[in-house]
Amino acid sequence: MLSYVRKHTFTITIGVSFFLCGFFIVANILHLSDRDVLIGLVAGAIGGITILIVSLIEDRKSRPVSVRTA
Repeated sequence: MLSYVRKHTFTITIGVSFFLCGFFIVANILHLSDRDVLIGLVAGAIGGITILIVSLIEDRKSRPVSVRTA
């Protein structure tokens, strides 16, 4: 299961970096309060963790099932 994360570490890192950079740029342009920034970061973290969990589940489902014979 962690092989999926290892395989996509570079993509995940770039995605998180772009999200944070873009989020803070927009937060500064819109003059968001600290509370608004915190809510946005928490929402982004929840969304990211949800996507990670779904991706791991899908990766696990797509693996071929090994059948053991006695």
